[in-house]
Amino acid sequence: MPPYGYPKQRKQHKVVRVLQNRTYTILLVSAILISGYFLFSTKGFVSRLRISGDVQEKQERVIALQRDMQNLSRERDRLKLDNKAVEHVARETHGMIKPGEIVYRILPSEDRKKKRK
Repeated sequence: MPPYGYPKQRKQHKVVRVLQNRTYTILLVSAILISGYFLFSTKGFVSRLRISGDVQEKQERVIALQRDMQNLSRERDRLKLDNKAVEHVARETHGMIKPGEIVYRILPSEDRKKKRK
């Protein structure tokens, strides 16, 4: 018998046979829609992964902020108790000087100004 006989005698592909059956087609389409819903809805798998990544970033940020708060509270306590620390901060951040002191400022040379531009 020739490989290509009458259309009913030809062997059909499995996908074509499944799609010709209405029950299987309806089940296949509904399975695709349900899995798409569970993957991409607001309560789906993809959004859950995105939210868990955001939560991890926020937790790291909270830890960093807590560390900064501890450092600032230590600096606050040091400034309350130590007059030399207060003087150091006043000189460095506010440019304060004692009476009779001379402050020398070193300006960058012209060559460095040109290189920065």
